[in-house]
Amino acid sequence: MESIHDLAPEIQQRMSGFVNVIKRKGFSRPEVKNIESLMSGMLRKHDVHVSVLSRSLREAIAPKKTWERLSRNLRREGLGERMLAANTEKNRKAIREKRYCVVDVSDIQKPYAEQMEGLGRVRDGDKSNRGEPVIGNGLYWINGVMVDRTEILPVYSEIYGLDYEGRDHVSENSKILAITGMVHEMHPEVIFVLDRGGDRSEIITSLIEAGKHFVIRGQDKRSLVLHKDSDKKTNIEVIAQKIRTCHPYKSLKNGEWFDVGIRRVYLYGTLLWLVVSRRRRGGLSWYLTDGDGTREEIMNTVMEAYGLRWRVEEYHRQIKQDYGLEGICLRNYNAIKNMGVFVVLAAAFCARLPEHLVIQMLAVSNLLPRKRLSDIPAYPYYKIVAAVAYILQTTTKRRPQPLRIRIRDYFQLNLQLEGF
Repeated sequence: MESIHDLAPEIQQRMSGFVNVIKRKGFSRPEVKNIESLMSGMLRKHDVHVSVLSRSLREAIAPKKTWERLSRNLRREGLGERMLAANTEKNRKAIREKRYCVVDVSDIQKPYAEQMEGLGRVRDGDKSNRGEPVIGNGLYWINGVMVDRTEILPVYSEIYGLDYEGRDHVSENSKILAITGMVHEMHPEVIFVLDRGGDRSEIITSLIEAGKHFVIRGQDKRSLVLHKDSDKKTNIEVIAQKIRTCHPYKSLKNGEWFDVGIRRVYLYGTLLWLVVSRRRRGGLSWYLTDGDGTREEIMNTVMEAYGLRWRVEEYHRQIKQDYGLEGICLRNYNAIKNMGVFVVLAAAFCARLPEHLVIQMLAVSNLLPRKRLSDIPAYPYYKIVAAVAYILQTTTKRRPQPLRIRIRDYFQLNLQLEGF
């Protein structure tokens, strides 16, 4: 690679691919122009402040005018949902190629904000005071991400205030089920992976009735029936401690070994499998699934599916750190929700770049550790995000040369013929 300028056209061409998709989905011309500007600014200067994005575009007008235009576009109701639908349609084939869909709920802490619409009481599990989660002002952030062993593909993301939308009888359960319904319609064989928050009667019952496959980590208070013709319920932890864990499994994340066991259980009269994993250093976990196949296949599927959740955790951490998502300071509720969609689509754009382009970007942007190409596969996504931003900030569009001074060399064969 001779110059960093050689990579910018390919990145810009991929950005134009998403713009062309939304043009065909009924977006108006002003919407397309503003979406392209916001996406370009987000990739150039990954930030959630509209003023910073406006200056990064370097338009031939005052940055204040650009800020006003982008702010008006962000306040459009339903813009983010339409963009997510267009992005999902664009990646329909890639969604069907992946086996798992991880649905996870995170949070955005805003302890000092007072003027933002939709703020409510949010529990922050990352911080603790004497072992108890910290509860303060903030917003919830729900994501649906397709995953496999090689890559991730965000299909849904939404920032919302539970108390704010609860006035319209919208709950966290309804949002989770809406994601599963959207993905299941497109990919009927997908397996949904949920944490303890998915172990709720409303969610599990709906998944079973709709014929959706799932892997859910069970809560401590869950009770199950051991025999179909019995009404006696037993606590899930009591059952898990008595299951023999004879099947060894090696973690995809760090190579740690687990001993896994399985047995049949019944929930609301439906046959499920209870899979138990025991760390060889200690610690017991249990999962509910409706998987098909042999016992060994079900155990491997459950361990692989839940083990891939760490990729989504890295994805959350990357967005919060690289894009400063918790620094969002918009007042309008629609603007907050739409900005969250732009951030996720920008991160998804970087995560979906092909491997050969990633290697070239990291090489020319001088972001390689110890200059070793072999270390690239183990790199988190923040390196890719930094490389894209560096390339787009460094390169600029070249002004076209006038036609009268262009070099016209068509490689014609010139022969000196004599005697004619």
